[in-house]
Amino acid sequence: EASPNDLPDEVADVFGEPATGDEAAGTNRIYLLAPPDVEAPQRLRSVQRDVLTLPGSILESLFAGPNADERNDLLDTAIPADVELNDARQVGQVLTVDLNDVFDELTPDGLRLAVAQIVSTATDIDGVQLVQLRIDGEERVWPLGNGELTDRPLTKYDYPGLVESSQPAFPAIPSPIQ
Repeated sequence: EASPNDLPDEVADVFGEPATGDEAAGTNRIYLLAPPDVEAPQRLRSVQRDVLTLPGSILESLFAGPNADERNDLLDTAIPADVELNDARQVGQVLTVDLNDVFDELTPDGLRLAVAQIVSTATDIDGVQLVQLRIDGEERVWPLGNGELTDRPLTKYDYPGLVESSQPAFPAIPSPIQ
């Protein structure tokens, strides 16, 4: 047709999945993929969520992905839509997250970003410093920010430079007046 037409809501989603995320409010945070920038590597951006301050609730909110407003702002997720949380248990500073096996189809970079989303979100939970990821109860190796694989518990420091800073750009120091 020669003129534009509105798309129905279920078709208008740019990324192919319907927006199912929770309302962007509250004191808990999850980490989504920021809009891509051709001059910079993909980064994570924190968004607020109003869910129970329990590891399982916060992770389920992450797995629901961006809401409609966040999709409109081009936020996305590397976590597959069919991921399921089998269990999330915190013992001391370690949160063990057990998921179903849906990561096999991800590219190495997609897996790195998905794991970074989970680890960044989990380590924002009060008292959590380390995240042990498991698939159906089995430990595996996971990519760090630099792409190396490890089987040890992960920290947010394993993904340097992947999370956008919430600080405004630092102003330049003005030149002295002559």
